[in-house]
Amino acid sequence: MPTDSERMIVRRHVPRRAALLVLLAVLGALAGLWGAFEAGRSSAGFSLRRALLEEHARAAEIGRLTARVHDLEARLAAAELARRVDRTAYEQVEKSLAELQTRIGDQSQELAFYRGIISPSDGLAGLRVQRLRVLPGVEPRRYRVRIVLIQAARQDAIVSGSVDLGIDGLRAGRAASLPLAEIGTASKTLAFSFRYFAEVETEIRLPADFQPQRVQIEVRPARSATPLRETYPWKLETT
Repeated sequence: MPTDSERMIVRRHVPRRAALLVLLAVLGALAGLWGAFEAGRSSAGFSLRRALLEEHARAAEIGRLTARVHDLEARLAAAELARRVDRTAYEQVEKSLAELQTRIGDQSQELAFYRGIISPSDGLAGLRVQRLRVLPGVEPRRYRVRIVLIQAARQDAIVSGSVDLGIDGLRAGRAASLPLAEIGTASKTLAFSFRYFAEVETEIRLPADFQPQRVQIEVRPARSATPLRETYPWKLETT
């Protein structure tokens, strides 16, 4: 029997070449699998290069559409601003036109007023009532009566006198007439003295159960025994 010194210990070593072959085999298997995967995708109509090109094209299209959207938004904002400016300008022109028409109307009334003084339409000279206005007062059932007197055609002398008025209407369902002495809140008589025209005004207060219908005006010139009487429908103005 061999002795302990004569025994041999045999150890097996894996050569490096064998390890390299194993590695190459693994890599080859992976490459084969990748090739098979690519072959499958190619057979199904998929191409990585084509996919990248399509993705690039989509990105470019998205960029173009985004720029288009921004351009349209800018145009829309500009159009909205222009619309607002145009609307503002239109409103200003409309307001100026309304003011001009009001001024023209006022001047036309003034012109008609002075024409009535200088050359009355009926050709008659003398004292007359040119205009009557009834305006609201500071309290309910209070009113301001404003009368414009003119001396038409002839202004060679000053005319003077007084004005009286009364309100006709219905009171408790019956016809009634209220004189200025009963309904006037301040002055009971309205005096005037002028050469061309004058405006007299008084405030009246009507009973709660009275419904006005007409205004009776009586102008009494100081140098004439014949008074001038006029009747006007009750018409309340706001301005």
